[in-house]
Amino acid sequence: MVYLITMALFFATLKLVVLGTVADFFYTPIWWYTRGLWKQLRGVVGGLQSRQDALAIDVWLKNLFVPMYGQYDLTGRIVSFFMRLVQIIGRGIALVVWSVLLVLWLLVWLVIPVGVGYLIYIQVIR
Repeated sequence: MVYLITMALFFATLKLVVLGTVADFFYTPIWWYTRGLWKQLRGVVGGLQSRQDALAIDVWLKNLFVPMYGQYDLTGRIVSFFMRLVQIIGRGIALVVWSVLLVLWLLVWLVIPVGVGYLIYIQVIR
């Protein structure tokens, strides 16, 4: 009696696992291009915002014409202006590079299932 119950439980569990695995296999591409893509887009936007917060380009722009260290003479103003200008340009380049990397990551995310499908196709056909 215990043997029959154990076997019935085993086959019921096996059925659930196999059906769940098959369902997940077919649902994965749908998830990848819907909720998964939405999650990646939010991550890219959040990563860009956090990088901009870390670089603080807006703060540098706001203080572009403010002399550094309270030196209000002509030399202090000129040095402060060009120093901040170099900082803004450098930080802007860093932000552009970071943005390009995030967009490339998003493109890789979009291409991965197609690439996997192509590789499976090559293995099955050849």
